[in-house]
Amino acid sequence: MEKEKSKSKSRKKKVIVITALLLVIVIGVIGVNSLKGKEEGVEVDVMTLEKGQITITVPANGVLEEVEKQTIYVEDSAKVLSIEVEEGDYVVAGQVLALLDGEDLDIQMDIKKEMLEINKLELEKLEKAYEEEKAEEKRQLESRLRKMEEAKADLEKHEELYEHGAISQQEYENYKRAYEDAKESYKALKDRQDTHELDVEKMKKNIAITQLEIEEIAKRIEKQESKIVSSINGVVTNIHLEEGSFVNPSNPGFVISNVDDLAIEINVNEYDIAKVEIGQEVEIETDALPGKTFKGVVEKIAPVAKIMSTGQTNETVIPVTIKVEEKDELLKPGFSVKTKIICQEKEDVLVLPFDVIMVESNGAKNVFVVRDDILHKMEVQTGVESDFDVEIVAGLEEGDKIVMNPSSMLEDGMKVIVNERQQDDK
Repeated sequence: MEKEKSKSKSRKKKVIVITALLLVIVIGVIGVNSLKGKEEGVEVDVMTLEKGQITITVPANGVLEEVEKQTIYVEDSAKVLSIEVEEGDYVVAGQVLALLDGEDLDIQMDIKKEMLEINKLELEKLEKAYEEEKAEEKRQLESRLRKMEEAKADLEKHEELYEHGAISQQEYENYKRAYEDAKESYKALKDRQDTHELDVEKMKKNIAITQLEIEEIAKRIEKQESKIVSSINGVVTNIHLEEGSFVNPSNPGFVISNVDDLAIEINVNEYDIAKVEIGQEVEIETDALPGKTFKGVVEKIAPVAKIMSTGQTNETVIPVTIKVEEKDELLKPGFSVKTKIICQEKEDVLVLPFDVIMVESNGAKNVFVVRDDILHKMEVQTGVESDFDVEIVAGLEEGDKIVMNPSSMLEDGMKVIVNERQQDDK
């Protein structure tokens, strides 16, 4: 029994010794590989710093609109005899769009003249009746005024007697009622006289209004044309009239658009507007014409900003007008477009992608440069920035090997193995 225990302990010792030896071997292998890695270097991708072009742009979306558009209204309610054009037709200034019948104004003139004559006869009748009744009404009015004043004096006198108990309440009420009746009688006659005067004045005003209406119709007849014409060159984009119908002066009859002269109004964010200037070139694209780019120019920048709702937030923007300089019959008003304002272009400058630059907590900008397979941490100064690239103005030289996508494991002075890429492959 004791011999078996001794054999078991011996086996355990052998296992422990073997495990320890294996652990030493593993640690040794790791150490050797680590030393070997340091000697050979860490693999990094690098690019050669070259001179090139950098472009600063401001993108925005908008809609193509006509710069010149004529909405034609017809002043008079004339009958449409015929429409001489169709939607989509190209017309020139002075071209006839529709023919009208002007007889309706002549009929209106005849009606107004008849009304004027009737009103004059009615006025004459009112004035004659008023003059005949005026003298009698004046006499009656003076008589009723005198009776009212007498009744008032009697009421005041008997009111004092009533207060001293000299007359009964019934007698006092009789005097009071007599005064009220006299006052109502005077007022009724006075109102009737005022009504006669008002009727005469109203009729005079009706005559004056009718005369003005006749003068207005005469002016309209004088300048009325029997046709509707376009005052600009363009395309008929809308027709709101029908043959045989009457023109409604409050509604447009035709819309003529100059589709050769187009513009786009975009909204530029307040943070980008400082980059935008009048005269800058603009690239214009539309999904309606894929693969094509049209030229434009910044024509106008609004003097004030506005608040634009974007989803659940508000954004401060400045309206900017872009003139489309490149003419193309395929471009149509109403197309949605994507614009790109070319704010600044610099050529023959050192350019790097943003992702090679490391920004320190103090704001310093650094890159790793590889020289003789050794990393050198270099501080750089940058210039203008595009969406993806930045100009290098100091700290580097053309031909420097720049580490791409530097990791936090890299250190100044570290030995590296270089995998060089072309700048176009970044």
